[in-house]
Amino acid sequence: MLKKLHELTSDESLRFEQKIIAILELGLEKFQQQHAIVSLISGDEYTIKYVVSSDPALVPGLSFSLGQTYCWHTLQANEALAFSNASQVPTIATHPCYETFLLESYIGARIVVMGELYGTLNFSSPSARNKPFSTDDTDFINLFAQWIGVEISRHIEQQKLKQRIELQQQMEEMALIGGWEVDLINNKIYWSEQTRRIHEVPDDYEPDLVSAIEFYPEGESRDTISDALAEAMATGKPWSLEILLRTYTGKVKWVATQGRPEFRDGQCVRIFGAFQDIDTQMSLRHELIEKRDEAERLLKARSAMIGKISHELRTPINGIAGMLQTLKGENNKDIIESRVAIAMRSADLLVRLVNDVLDYSKVESGQLELEEVPFSVRNIFDDLFYLYEPLAKKKGLTLNVDAQFPEGLRALGDPGRMTQIYSNLINNSVKFTEQGNVSLTARIKEKAGREVIAVTVTDTGIGMGKQAIESLYQPFKQGHSGISSKYGGSGLGFAIVKELCDAFGGTVKVSSREGQGTRIFVELPINAVNQEEVVQEDYIGPQNTSFEHVKLLVVDDNEINRLVMESLLSQLQVSADYAVNGLEALTCIERATEPYTLVFMDCEMPVMDGIEATRVIKETYSIDGKMFIVAMTADTSDTNRQACLKAGMDAFLTKPVKLEALRSVLSEVAFPQITASAIPGAR
Repeated sequence: MLKKLHELTSDESLRFEQKIIAILELGLEKFQQQHAIVSLISGDEYTIKYVVSSDPALVPGLSFSLGQTYCWHTLQANEALAFSNASQVPTIATHPCYETFLLESYIGARIVVMGELYGTLNFSSPSARNKPFSTDDTDFINLFAQWIGVEISRHIEQQKLKQRIELQQQMEEMALIGGWEVDLINNKIYWSEQTRRIHEVPDDYEPDLVSAIEFYPEGESRDTISDALAEAMATGKPWSLEILLRTYTGKVKWVATQGRPEFRDGQCVRIFGAFQDIDTQMSLRHELIEKRDEAERLLKARSAMIGKISHELRTPINGIAGMLQTLKGENNKDIIESRVAIAMRSADLLVRLVNDVLDYSKVESGQLELEEVPFSVRNIFDDLFYLYEPLAKKKGLTLNVDAQFPEGLRALGDPGRMTQIYSNLINNSVKFTEQGNVSLTARIKEKAGREVIAVTVTDTGIGMGKQAIESLYQPFKQGHSGISSKYGGSGLGFAIVKELCDAFGGTVKVSSREGQGTRIFVELPINAVNQEEVVQEDYIGPQNTSFEHVKLLVVDDNEINRLVMESLLSQLQVSADYAVNGLEALTCIERATEPYTLVFMDCEMPVMDGIEATRVIKETYSIDGKMFIVAMTADTSDTNRQACLKAGMDAFLTKPVKLEALRSVLSEVAFPQITASAIPGAR
């Protein structure tokens, strides 16, 4: 019997379930019984897991109350239990199991799995045995039960391991993370399937240590990974790097690689680690950083103004910084893309807000020019919700945005300025509301024969009295002084809203009481258009007018600005010379074989700025005023404009430079009969 048991348990060709059934059949032979069962016991429930029986009613999954089985006595005894003639045992003869199933003989033992009770192994028969169960029989059933317990434990561990492996493979695929191992004893390299996919190698490709290093481009990347590998093998230091990789197909991408050495008897015998494709994350990260840096440069350059309207900038900055922080260590691709999208929208809004603030003098003086571009009306309100919902949630507020428009509604107008109006309103409501909610509703309605967007912003905030409402539209006013000290801000936001609404030809009204919240009504006329009617003129080609005889010089220290000018001029079929500062411009003018007729001059540059360079040109090189100098600057203030004109500049172009404005300047120079007033911002 022991030999049979050994042969059975050591047979690797049998599956787990087959071995259990074979054990039960062996037990039936040993104990001369009709029913063999492995049970699972949970609380008071007894469930058949495996069974060999002549009774077709006994099947896996069949459950009984534990108290109605002989196994209850086995558990109470805490050891193997057996009886050969139940009718002769008073405690068994009256047992529900005997009364129901008339099982005369029984032998059973506990099954323990991982230190916990799993169930029982039991054999039974409706026939009494000719002789009682012996000590040898109880030893055998204990041995059977112990072996089954070990096998179940091993099977559970194997299933867990299989699940972990499958989960790891799924996670590798989702996060683009692979594994690798270098066997330095046998000089072999193992790459997981995901690592092979990242390298884009063919199915039959077998890497070695030399070829694996060659996947990193020569120079910094290859030197960095080689140094990390050498240091790990020499000192045991692990590494974690973000580095460039050139795949088998020639594609260059960013990867994250981690490595850890393993030593034996002082010798490095193995190096293993993880490998992740982070090319998308790095591209997005760099783009976000560039946008953030651009916004920060604008903030520093206009620190005085920003200090007064800080409440308008905090939300998008928080969106950028917060999302960048949460990207660190995040591997889930869907989460990364979602957070990057929020940060990108925040970065775009931040840049727009900064530009809007710098335009406030135009808004105040009524000189603001609204754009006329096609846009999706719904997108404005979707973006507002995604931007301000986290801010409201952080304060424990509920933000509701209910925007109902005809499907696919598009309009011609200025979506940036429109967004600025609604952003100010929501931002103020969130700012001055301590508990409750902020709601925005938006509808299209007809008024005086025109379609308007009717927006209502309602909050449960501190509200305001009649006097505060009257001063609301005045710049830098915030009701009583306690408001400013408690909530901060410049008091400029609502003044901007009022001026922008006037520029749109719309209206803004406020209804509020102290302590009872505020309701703001905004109506802005729009020019709704059908999708097919929207025509976007992204490219304006050169007209019949020729500027070939105009000799140009572009002076700008910024490479991107120079490239933009080169692209715009190429559309007008005009070539130019380029200089990076005022001093270099003077050199170009002095060495020119024929004089320049037109110079585009940036104002702020290192070495020599545009103002000083213009003075020198006008005094020394501009014969009879024939050299036309145009200022190119992002500073639209009157102070800067006057400084440019005082230095001798003839016209004034604001950045970003538009193609039609550039064409007008060239026309003025090439064809003097066109008046200077045709040039945008020329005088």
